[in-house]
Parts: sequence; C-alpha cells; structure tokens
Amino acid sequence: MRKILSLFVAVMAVSSLSAKTIYLQANDDWKSFGAVFFVHSWGATDADAKLVAVEGEEYLFFVDIPDDNNNLLFVRAQGESESIPWDTENLWTKTGDLVIPDGKDCYYLVGWTDGAWLTHGERPAVSIVGNFAGDESWGSGAHPMTVAADNASASVTFALEAGTYEMKVWLEGFFLSLNGEGETLYQIHRDWDHADNVNIVNEGRNFELVADQAGDYTFTWTFASQNLAVTFPEIPSAVDNIQAEGKSVKRIVDGQLIITRDGKTFNALGAEVK
Repeated sequence: MRKILSLFVAVMAVSSLSAKTIYLQANDDWKSFGAVFFVHSWGATDADAKLVAVEGEEYLFFVDIPDDNNNLLFVRAQGESESIPWDTENLWTKTGDLVIPDGKDCYYLVGWTDGAWLTHGERPAVSIVGNFAGDESWGSGAHPMTVAADNASASVTFALEAGTYEMKVWLEGFFLSLNGEGETLYQIHRDWDHADNVNIVNEGRNFELVADQAGDYTFTWTFASQNLAVTFPEIPSAVDNIQAEGKSVKRIVDGQLIITRDGKTFNALGAEVK
C-alpha cells in the first residue's frame, strides 16, 4: 500500500510541474548593453523565470512556465541579474501585462514595449507605407512584403522616379519609424549602409528614401534583427551612357579603352579625349 501511495504522490508531483514553452522574439533594442530577459507569469500560481537563447538563434529566446498561467509580462534587466530586480534601477524595460491567446506561443517584440503574439516559426505581416506617387493616403499595410523561401526575410520592389519619399514600416498593426528629435528626417541614400534599424519607436519621425535615379528599389525586412535594407538600382556606367546616346566604336589604345562616337573620342569614364 505504501508503494502505491508513493507512486500516486510522485505522479501528482509531476502533474503539478506540468509546463508549457513560450518564446520571445527580441530585437536590437532589447539586446543592447548585454541585457538579460525574464518572464513573470501568473494564473494558477505566480512564477518568475529567466529566458534562455534558442540554440543557433541570436534573437529568439524561450522559457517554460506553468501550464495554467496565461497572464505574463516580459522584463529586460541588467546583464548580471539572476532574478527580476523589481523596484531597482537594474530593471531596464518591461512590457505591459499580456494574455497568451489560444494557439499562440511566441511574443514578437516591436520596438521597446509593444509586440504581437504569433505561433513559434510564424512571421508577422510586414509592409511599406509612404507618400509614393499614386498613394492617396498612408494606408496600413499598403504595400505588403513577400516572405522569402528561407523564412528569414520579406521584401517588396517599387519602380520609383528620382525624388525623395517619406515612409514607415507597418508591422503586424504597428507603424515603425525613427526615434529622434528635430526637423531633419533620417535619410536612406546610396552612399550609406542601408541596413538601418527602423523599429526604435512607434511614434517617431518618418524616414526618407533619397532616390537618386529612376528605377527599381527593393525594400527587405529581416525578421530576426528587425532591420530594413534598401537595394538601389545600378548606376549606368559612362560606357553605357555613351553607347545609349549613339553608335560607338571601342578600341584599346596603349592598354586603355577608347570609345569613338560622332567624331569624338572618350575614355572609359566618359571624359572626352583630345
């Protein structure tokens, strides 16, 4: 009888420890300064736990919480914290109170405190909105991006005329823009890296694309790091311009390319050679 009772107690103990796994998709903001992450959950019981990085993933973290706890909040804390540093300066950021929806298990952070519940492995809807020609308003989800086959990014391509365009990213119901003060808008142009983080705040400044020539501009959003990259059209070379303007003859003279057109001679850079 004692063995049966002991087995019953063991089974009940395992049942009481029944847990479920939830995920946090962090971003560069939350990962900055070596922060660590915790979850405080409640329902059947109050429970705190530290999140652990998913192997091979830089931005995805996971933790087990009691099965019956569907209310929680995520905490970003100073990197040496081993528990949630409530009411101290080492608690850097936290979300509001959250409720886990049915069928969802991953909270995809957007900016510092907002986010969207997804299923682990699911990607949020992402679009570009802006004052492009033909757009009467900055409608939400105006230009949806298509998710790539590797599920790591999404992109959309616009045929734009030369000019400057204001824009934001629309991500799962949130408008993402640049933080900062002053009247000068953040610019993405050909001479920069173009892989610039645009998810700092939801109510910041718009950013601008400086389109230096007409052509196809591709916007690519990376889901893990939440970066927006812009691919600019290639600039035609001087030789291409010369050939486009009229019939030309190419020759190699003293090891250099020389192009003759309409009685004039040019080098490979398009400068006239006397």
